[in-house]
Amino acid sequence: MPTVTHDTEPQAPVRPESPDPAARVRRLLSSARERSGRSVDPAVGPVVYDPGAYGPVEEALARFDAPVDIRIRGGLGSGRRTLAAALRARRGWRAQVDDLDVLAAPGAPATTTPDVEIVCLRTAPCRHEEAWVRRPRRHALLVVATGVGGGGADGGTDGGESDDDEVLPRWARGLPAVDAREPGHRSVDGVVSFLERALDALATVRVARLEAELERLAVHDEVGDLAEAALCVLAGSGPS
Repeated sequence: MPTVTHDTEPQAPVRPESPDPAARVRRLLSSARERSGRSVDPAVGPVVYDPGAYGPVEEALARFDAPVDIRIRGGLGSGRRTLAAALRARRGWRAQVDDLDVLAAPGAPATTTPDVEIVCLRTAPCRHEEAWVRRPRRHALLVVATGVGGGGADGGTDGGESDDDEVLPRWARGLPAVDAREPGHRSVDGVVSFLERALDALATVRVARLEAELERLAVHDEVGDLAEAALCVLAGSGPS
């Protein structure tokens, strides 16, 4: 089971040169709304978009601007809340805790895609947990095993890594073993490092997500023209 997964056959994203790559899209929406309040002849003046086009594009942009969304997911007794508390104590990160049994249940409604996802497993994953982890996704995913392995509060063990591997159950081998009961435990260091890397790459991930949403909107008649224009300015090929 992979500890980090990305979208199927990911294309290497280019890190945005601008600290706010969506600024051009905001300017486009602002100027387009300003023009929509005037009486403009499309034959001689600037393009005026369908009034119904703004909402979906602005919603996509709002998701780009939203606060960082870190989700820690797991079943009952998986240690998800303990890990969330440890990360808040260590770095001040406020992660939302989700019940994976509810999210991954057959027929469960789709949920908002987070920026970073951590899945806690205390026992061998059930079929629905296995299927959830294997889902294609653009955001970074870390799967950790909780409640396994040894070590005290300072992360010390009686043996080396090979000794730890010997006591790990088969399903947990290859997964980071995390004991978050003490925020300072060294096993939490790996989770902190993972989150730091994921947050460093967040701008790139959100640009890719915004681009995908605009591409989806571009095929709709009412929204298509504005979404296509937003795609152009996001890529830097249109007027800013």
